[in-house]
Amino acid sequence: MSKAVLLINLGTPAEPTARGLREFYRCFFADRFVFDINPIGLWLLRNLIVLPLRAPRTARDYAGIWMEEGSPLQVYSERVRQGVQEKFDAAGSDVAVRIAMAYSKPLIADSLSELEREGRDEILVFPMYPQYARATTESAMHSVRSAAASWRQAPNLRFIDDFFADPAFIRVWADVIRANLAEANIDHLVFSYHGLPEAAIRKADVSGYCNFGACCDEIGKANRNCYRAQCLATSRAIAAALGREAEACSTAFQSRFGPAQWIKPYLDAHLLELLAQGKKRIAVATPSFVTDCLETLHEIGREYREQFIEAGGEELILLPNLNDAPEWIDAIYEIATQELPTV
Repeated sequence: MSKAVLLINLGTPAEPTARGLREFYRCFFADRFVFDINPIGLWLLRNLIVLPLRAPRTARDYAGIWMEEGSPLQVYSERVRQGVQEKFDAAGSDVAVRIAMAYSKPLIADSLSELEREGRDEILVFPMYPQYARATTESAMHSVRSAAASWRQAPNLRFIDDFFADPAFIRVWADVIRANLAEANIDHLVFSYHGLPEAAIRKADVSGYCNFGACCDEIGKANRNCYRAQCLATSRAIAAALGREAEACSTAFQSRFGPAQWIKPYLDAHLLELLAQGKKRIAVATPSFVTDCLETLHEIGREYREQFIEAGGEELILLPNLNDAPEWIDAIYEIATQELPTV
């Protein structure tokens, strides 16, 4: 069989303009894995609030983080693809590495079509989402299966559901944090993860096990695919790799949207609670992302940092994400070769 690795991420606007954001949002809001709500309510949200009001504002935020080559997510994704491809080539392995985006080019269906034309019939689908969630991982897998269903001869698909506790992933995050805090004097380290509505967690909890509390303190059969539990497990593993005491670290969730209850604690409120405890120098790591993006660079690095300083904090250090670090490229290659043992 001719093999390929498909690295999937969320996607990014093609340009930091209102038009670019509107194109992106139209695709994003069409995903029923993300917006499993009343169609009329969804239409009103998209067309009366997001497209006319949120898109221009978010475009200005994107302009503030835009790189010379383009969006950070797109730039780093391509650099990572090239790096992983070079690893396979150096090993003498005939494996094609491609990227695909859920809501922007190259779309998942387009990347799958390219692999079909190349005759790549064994594909490792590698969503770049460390923790499993229906809105991200399952949505990407559904898109892959739907696109592959149109092939004249069905490919052999292998899926990586998550890698939240993979030793290679934990190792590289510990290395990044250690290197960036080597000379920093901080009071506390926060692991920040993208939030999800509590309703989405409950819907995925077929066992009825979830109570958003102590049930997330360890991973078991009943909560193996619980996003919140996986996030907490990632925090524990990285902290252990760093040799940091439990009280020197904490976990919070960011990027909530709308009036619904999202998983807690909320990062903005959590930072103020830490400040009230006398912790004025905070570092924030973001291990639900693999690439810096609007949610890391702008939301934490600018908005939350300004709020924290204005409230009396001395410093909030946003640690860089994995981006195109050679160690991260090595880790992806390591994980991929474990899933393609005949390479």
